[in-house]
Amino acid sequence: MGMKAIFSNRLYKHKIDANFVMSMDHTLRVFNQAKHFRYQAEVRELRGVKEKSSVSIHQRLKQRYGLNDYYANSAVQQGRARLSAQKELKKVYMRNKKEQINAVKRKIKATKARLTTLQKIKGSFVKGTPMFNKTSREQQKGAFFVVTYKHSTRLFYCAYDFEHQYLDVEIKHLKSRLGQLNFKKDRYEKQLIQLTNKVTGVCFGSKKLARGRLTQKSYHAHPERWQKDWVAARYGKMTISGRKDAKS
Repeated sequence: MGMKAIFSNRLYKHKIDANFVMSMDHTLRVFNQAKHFRYQAEVRELRGVKEKSSVSIHQRLKQRYGLNDYYANSAVQQGRARLSAQKELKKVYMRNKKEQINAVKRKIKATKARLTTLQKIKGSFVKGTPMFNKTSREQQKGAFFVVTYKHSTRLFYCAYDFEHQYLDVEIKHLKSRLGQLNFKKDRYEKQLIQLTNKVTGVCFGSKKLARGRLTQKSYHAHPERWQKDWVAARYGKMTISGRKDAKS
């Protein structure tokens, strides 16, 4: 596929007529308002808040904002692109959430297996006949009880110390960890359901800047600075699509 370089001129506001600058600012604001309305209208319809209109979104934009076909088409296309991007992003979020759930389930399985092993050892101590799995890190060597780690070893000189200083502590820790993992799994599953059912919206102008009005000290002292940055981020860009039948 060939590429085409298009010549363009850069315009500076202080070098052009003030009336033209005002007209350009008005056009930017109206176009972006139309784009926001196009996106939000479809989001409300998808959420079931509002019934789908019998009038096409293209005609609604022309009537509501007084746009011609070029501006209305561009607003509709950009709104559609934003919706498509949000749908793809939602799929990525859902896939990541499923991977998180599976990872937590694997940890739960491993924790349960480890807890079962220690509880069996604890039960054998209660019966007075200590027994250990051949593959576990806990073993009895002569009169001593040994716990072998990767870089260290713990040694207990009697069964009482091993049972109460090690087994009871480890079992309590694993039960606590198991509860935390189950809580995390439930939270992730609720988030996945929310992602599946919820139609997400978009904050035009960025959430960071929207929250910055209340969280950043520089905006507290100078609210007009935030207003200026917010208008620039929300209404500062415009892209008009061309026509397929236009001559190159």
